[in-house]
Amino acid sequence: MRSDGSKPKVVIVNSPHPDWDYERRELSELAELRVARCLSYEELLSEAGDAEIIMVGDIAHIPLTGEILKKLAKLKLISVYGVGVDAIDLKTAAELGIIVANAPEYGVEDVADHTLALLLSLLRRVPMLDRELRRVGWRDLRSDIEVIRKRFGALRRISSLTIGLIGFGRIGRTVARRLRPFGCSILGYDPYVPDEMFKELSVERVDLQELLSRSDVISIHVILTEETYHLLDEKAFKLMKDGVLIVNTSRGAVIDERALINALRSGKVLGAALDVFEKEPLPADSPLLKMQNVILTPHIGWYSEEAMAEQKRETVLNVKAFLLGEKPPYAVNVS
Repeated sequence: MRSDGSKPKVVIVNSPHPDWDYERRELSELAELRVARCLSYEELLSEAGDAEIIMVGDIAHIPLTGEILKKLAKLKLISVYGVGVDAIDLKTAAELGIIVANAPEYGVEDVADHTLALLLSLLRRVPMLDRELRRVGWRDLRSDIEVIRKRFGALRRISSLTIGLIGFGRIGRTVARRLRPFGCSILGYDPYVPDEMFKELSVERVDLQELLSRSDVISIHVILTEETYHLLDEKAFKLMKDGVLIVNTSRGAVIDERALINALRSGKVLGAALDVFEKEPLPADSPLLKMQNVILTPHIGWYSEEAMAEQKRETVLNVKAFLLGEKPPYAVNVS
């Protein structure tokens, strides 16, 4: 509270949560709290134009561009309900003195769990077999293993495979720990992680080209930046083994979706399991929806009840620290 008795204004924009009891309990004595659902820039500027702090959830459809940030004249802090900050112009935010903070530790276990669920389901073709059994019945599907091979490709034992992890941050390392008991070989690529972290988990560190060429399964665990945008493009797919499997629980635009679709159609990629997409929500006319060799989930890998609570705690912690005159613990654009 300021000397004149007024409180800083905090606006929660497009929160993924069904209630804001925790936010009110933690912040109401320090700030004036308002909740808004914004589908357009006009609504955003109307609801949060006078805010000093905004707490943002889904803003993919209204990214905080440099132009918009300049119109939010009083803004000092953006605290994101999530890890990704690709919908925010970080450079302009820094120039304007706006701190951007995220919630990097929530959901690590959950995304790793979802990755393993997708990976194992893809390896064993679980959704495909379930769907086909219901459609044609036991006899037509199970009468000859050659029918399975022809329709779904040969199934492989996970312990005989090489799994490539692109990105070896918190989630990538957690996935590696979960994979270790299966007995598979694990490759890792991440230019920003020290050698010790790879050695600690018995993961072979390789460059991206080697990972692409040696992996039977490739799982992606990077944030979306200019460097990682379309990291897996047409050229990258050509480097991969024939019949490779792809799992993506990171950000959709890390993969050139058109190149992936072409690789799936050609058989270069035998199957894919995707929780994220270049355009979200996934368009109703996306070819992925009609592909029988693809498993799709609606960007839900982060979710569990435990993760929801952690996400709130981390997002609020950034705001509370700022209001108390401290540096937000998860600031991403200040040293």
